[in-house]
Amino acid sequence: GGVEALRYVLPRLPAGLPPILVVQHIPAVFSGAVAQRINELAPYTVREAVDGERLSHGLCLIAPGDFHLSIVQRPEGYVTRLTQTPPINFCRPAVDVLFRSAATAAGQGCLGVLLTGMGSDGAVGMQAIKRAGGITLAEHEDSCVVYGMPRAAVALGAVDQSIPLDQMPAAITRTLAKLPL
Repeated sequence: GGVEALRYVLPRLPAGLPPILVVQHIPAVFSGAVAQRINELAPYTVREAVDGERLSHGLCLIAPGDFHLSIVQRPEGYVTRLTQTPPINFCRPAVDVLFRSAATAAGQGCLGVLLTGMGSDGAVGMQAIKRAGGITLAEHEDSCVVYGMPRAAVALGAVDQSIPLDQMPAAITRTLAKLPL
């Protein structure tokens, strides 16, 4: 979702949650600054992802601009993977890359959240999460600045619940309590 949506949701999530990974469609020169600004507001660590980083509770990683972010499961836990493979949905980073990898790695222990945004990136990935037994939330049309990405996911039947932005932090927290983590 948009940077403003992220700046609203992320600081309102409590510390100690399972790892959070974020894909934001912004140029590489801005992704570090966005991570730094949100880190100043959030009660947990927020930074740009690096390749091969082990995920842990209380950590939020933002995809660096111009790199796809995915996760893989290793014996030591979930680990990040950054690639510069071709754009997906005209985007790099692409939400679909992250969501599909999360569905494969975490299955029913995965929560996918799609916020405001232009285009359809994320819809197919949300469908993968839902098919793997995970839970999917999308921002409700009424609060979206641009209802493109959530609309595409809803149209695919990939959204379990549409939530207004002001209710999203509480919905995320409630939903995580139900997941087999």
